Amino acid sequence: MKRIIFSIIVLTLCISTLYAQTGEKPADTTKIEESQEQVENNQDTLKPLDKDTIEKIDKYIQTANSLREVQNDYNGALGYYQKAIELDPGRSSLHWYIAGVYWKLDNHTKSLEHLETCRKLMPQVPDELDEVDDFIGKLMEYLNVEEKRNIAKKRVNDRRLIMESSLRANKDRWNEMTLVPSGEFIMGSSDEDFIPEEMPQHAVILDAYYIDRYEVTNAMYWEFLDYIQKTGDHSKCSPSEPINKNHLPGNTFRGYEYKYYNYPDYPVTRIDWYDAYAYAAWAGKRLPTEAEWEKAARGTDGRRFPWGNVWELKFCNVGTDGILPVTVGSFEQGNSVYGCYDMTGSVSEWCNDWYHPEYYYDSPKKNPKGPEKGTGKRIIKGGSLFAQNVYKLRCAVRMFGEPSDRNKSVGFRCAKDAD
Repeated sequence: MKRIIFSIIVLTLCISTLYAQTGEKPADTTKIEESQEQVENNQDTLKPLDKDTIEKIDKYIQTANSLREVQNDYNGALGYYQKAIELDPGRSSLHWYIAGVYWKLDNHTKSLEHLETCRKLMPQVPDELDEVDDFIGKLMEYLNVEEKRNIAKKRVNDRRLIMESSLRANKDRWNEMTLVPSGEFIMGSSDEDFIPEEMPQHAVILDAYYIDRYEVTNAMYWEFLDYIQKTGDHSKCSPSEPINKNHLPGNTFRGYEYKYYNYPDYPVTRIDWYDAYAYAAWAGKRLPTEAEWEKAARGTDGRRFPWGNVWELKFCNVGTDGILPVTVGSFEQGNSVYGCYDMTGSVSEWCNDWYHPEYYYDSPKKNPKGPEKGTGKRIIKGGSLFAQNVYKLRCAVRMFGEPSDRNKSVGFRCAKDAD
């Protein structure tokens, strides 16, 4: 199957550059689900194909390919592909071919229907799903908001096999927390750095607490989504979160259908502060305060980076491999003194505090929790792999976002009290 899919990548590239856009009515996602269910029912009753049937299918495909590639006869090609798929409805590559032909014929509804079926029939391995999800992504622009949301919701169940397998292997490790002892540490930046919102540098005393060693992964967050969809239980969510929030990751540019979320070991991104808060509470934890995050990252000696004061490119993920996050915990050399991974690089992280640029001037010396009154902005800590320069990757850097902001560069980790 992998070779078959690879052999038709050229078709995908042609599709993306040559196919005309249309104002066609958006896809009916209910029909897509019904079609997939029908395919599954058909598969349950399928018998092994005999030699003559296999040869007939191959001839249909060869004829269809010739009509499509040589004569640009897409209707003719569709007819032969349909003859082949009647004999072998469980062949994912046939659904892929038919999806491409329907795209050429400006029938985006049918194209999406066959892509969804193709996706379900393929090996449930992230790399195997990349091409089909890229194609689906091109079709998403023809859906309205509700239809896009339905596809995104559907992915929670679609990814079950991938996520449950990964959680069985990694959940205990990803759930590890490290104890940060009580005591004093240096917070903020000195006059020499002259970054006003990080000044003055000051001593802070914190009670002992635990913090996650790893950023929350796609698989860990998927488990939360699965719970929310099954139970509708929002009792742990922030009282201030928007009504009817479903907590699916995504923003205007990429939704939860995006292929990034097929990878269980990547840090979850495009989640807002309400999502992070809700997950943490559901997991029996909470978001760290800004001070807790910074101490866990830089220790007690005021160092600039988790590993020390000298920048080391090889100690963190700053986009050297395709400008994408990688498996959490991939850069052990860059760990903080408390054993926390990815406090620099990878993704930035939501904290619990409200943000104010002058908060350090009158913040309490012990257990600061940010401004008491809302400022409309929440603290984000830790420079991500998308940071434009090294100074933004320091432990002391302060960033912020509206609680509803969702960005590909922002994820989170959790904390909890030690007692």
